[in-house]
Amino acid sequence: MRDQHPSGSLLARVVKTTAASLIACGLVVMTACQQTREEPPREEITTPPSRATRVEVATLSESNARIEIRLPGEIVGSEDTMLAAAYGGLVERVYVSDGDTVRRGKILVKVDSASQYARNAQSRTELASATRELDRAERLGDALPRAQRDAAENRVKAARAAIRSGNVSASRSIIRAPFAGTAARVFVDPGEVAPPGSPVVRLVNLDPIHVELSVPDRDVVALREGMPVRVLTGARGEAHVGTVKHVSPAADLQTRAFRVVVEVPNPERTLLPGMIAYVSLAEEVEAGRVMLPQYVLVTRLEGNGVFVNDGGVARWRPLVLGPVIRDQVIVESGVTTAEQVIVTGHRELADGDAVIVNRSGRCCEEGRVIFSDVTASAGQAGQPVAPAPSAPEGSP
Repeated sequence: MRDQHPSGSLLARVVKTTAASLIACGLVVMTACQQTREEPPREEITTPPSRATRVEVATLSESNARIEIRLPGEIVGSEDTMLAAAYGGLVERVYVSDGDTVRRGKILVKVDSASQYARNAQSRTELASATRELDRAERLGDALPRAQRDAAENRVKAARAAIRSGNVSASRSIIRAPFAGTAARVFVDPGEVAPPGSPVVRLVNLDPIHVELSVPDRDVVALREGMPVRVLTGARGEAHVGTVKHVSPAADLQTRAFRVVVEVPNPERTLLPGMIAYVSLAEEVEAGRVMLPQYVLVTRLEGNGVFVNDGGVARWRPLVLGPVIRDQVIVESGVTTAEQVIVTGHRELADGDAVIVNRSGRCCEEGRVIFSDVTASAGQAGQPVAPAPSAPEGSP
């Protein structure tokens, strides 16, 4: 085995020590150089709270509420009745034809009137006989039993009642026009035997005409009697001006809609019963008021309210509400203009929650929140706004 030379081991230790010293010196010099180099100030980055809710807000301003409704309806006569023979019988005379215009009180049809007048004449004869018998009984006085006098009096009363009944029957055998109008259809001819209660003439009033609508509850609350409307039909190109005549106070139990009647002047008879009409209404009902869409409201046990953005923190505001106009509600008090109301993400909030604003807009136009093209991303929460991407060269 070869002996190791002691001088070689010493030389190796010297070389390692020298290399380590040189590396240490280099590190010291590099550190000193970096410390002497001036560092630029670092921008502080604010991070949003870890449990903040992303929301959309809208800045409040005064706005106007405008109602625009367009609904189909059916044209009917302002007065439309089916005249019938109450007691039936032989149709003696028919005085009108289809399409005739008649005045109020005009005789239209006679149904078995001769027999009714004959019965009435018989009742008058009976009354005359009963009256003479009663006169004799009164002249006899106490010589006649009281029962005979009472029978004579009752006979007179019955005869008079028969005459009144005959007068009613005779009057109902002559069918007259209850109002001025047009005979839309005549159902009988002379010589027929009309059953009791069978229709004989349909009489309608064409001026003015009515349009009947079925209006849902979201629209009927904005209607009132006397409001002007426009009426259009497929058969006529021109528009007619009418007014709301009647608004039903209760909904139909089957359709849950409200019956609304619109009255339209119709001197030229261009609107006829059975036509389909479209009624349009456009009117400013409220101006210069703070209004909110109904979906923005939050309902609690203590009442309705909204959340407003207060520097990145949601704050609860109870509201005093006014009338509801379609899908909007008027705010009487609770919020003011220029405040930011949280319109999206507000259902999960509680008072004092941190929020991040994803999008900002203004409230409202026709019940809608209008958002701007450039969205401020959480300005209140300290988030930077991403610049909009630039269009490529050559693009329009």
